[in-house]
Amino acid sequence: MRRGSTSLAPRGFTLVEVLVVIVIIGLAGAIVVPSLLNPGTLGVQAAGRMIISDILIAQNDAIASQAVRRVIFEPANNRYRVTDQAGTTLNASWKSGGLGAANFIVDFNTDPRFTGVTMQNPVFNGVAFLEFDPLGAPTDGGSVDVLGGNIRYRIAVAPFTGLVTIAPF
Repeated sequence: MRRGSTSLAPRGFTLVEVLVVIVIIGLAGAIVVPSLLNPGTLGVQAAGRMIISDILIAQNDAIASQAVRRVIFEPANNRYRVTDQAGTTLNASWKSGGLGAANFIVDFNTDPRFTGVTMQNPVFNGVAFLEFDPLGAPTDGGSVDVLGGNIRYRIAVAPFTGLVTIAPF
């Protein structure tokens, strides 16, 4: 740099740049904060995703093992479990680190991720379980509801195809 010349590099932020950042932070806050104010929102969404993933695991396991698999919903105990045709709870080795316990049970009362979440109205052709045949097709369609705070979701399983959907109601 020559003697007497001045640097053209900016030394701070312009007012426009600061205002743009403030607007972006304000918009993000307006979107995120309301969902955090209702404590049941995140828990009921997580519960819905967990039920959907376990339904799909049961369906895929029925295909892989060429055996009947069931997802048995127990709304009185606020839990569900994945079983074989005889009703024996399956072992999920990924949950126990390879231990042999029959542990494919999800209990909304004891799992801290699902505080305040309840499960209601599991109806699959008059019974409280969803059954997949060895080809992965459900015996019947139906639905189960999950609730948390004032948020309610219905998880539905289509007959024949086993398509799983979730929607607020």
